[in-house]
Amino acid sequence: MRRNPFLVAFSLCQLALFVPIAWWADKHPQPTSELAVTHALQSKRSPLLRKVAHLLSNMIGSTPMSILLVSSTTLLLWRRHKRLEALFTAGIFGSNTLARLLIQRLIHRPRPSPTLVAMSDCKKTSSFPSGHVSTSVVFWGWIAVLSLQHKHPLLPRWLAAVAIINLLIIGPTRVYLGDHWATDVIGAYLLSGGWLGLCLQYYLSLQG
Repeated sequence: MRRNPFLVAFSLCQLALFVPIAWWADKHPQPTSELAVTHALQSKRSPLLRKVAHLLSNMIGSTPMSILLVSSTTLLLWRRHKRLEALFTAGIFGSNTLARLLIQRLIHRPRPSPTLVAMSDCKKTSSFPSGHVSTSVVFWGWIAVLSLQHKHPLLPRWLAAVAIINLLIIGPTRVYLGDHWATDVIGAYLLSGGWLGLCLQYYLSLQG
């Protein structure tokens, strides 16, 4: 069994840090104290940049695209006889989505107000934690792990670099578009990052 105490401790720390962020989001539905972050990211706006940001956001972390990517990856891994990896691909995504939806319902933080920030769309769904960031962390983070762990043409090493770049882009992009507050993004990184780490530890233990 491959044990990694650091991975477990780091994952639990992320989940522990998520708690005060969630409390803040619940108590501050429209946090004017976070406006500086949003305004800094939105300081350079143009129609072209907005379209690029919107396209990247949808390609990396939208719900329809995430479901398509997860389903395709799961099927591909299963057909290549990577059964454990296929089950974890679907399982991590599904369990993370259920947890996120539950938290969104409990906190029910509204989206940023168009009177405070420039917005791409007026969405009515809950803002905390960010769905795009949450799904991106568990999917692209998992892809990065598999790409680095398995020397196989199915998941080449360069795919890990693409996955990491996607993870770095998605958070700021969501704030830039005005769809989320900074704490929505930070909360999603912490929640899904912590969950991914615990699932990864379980995966490594099964490999042993």
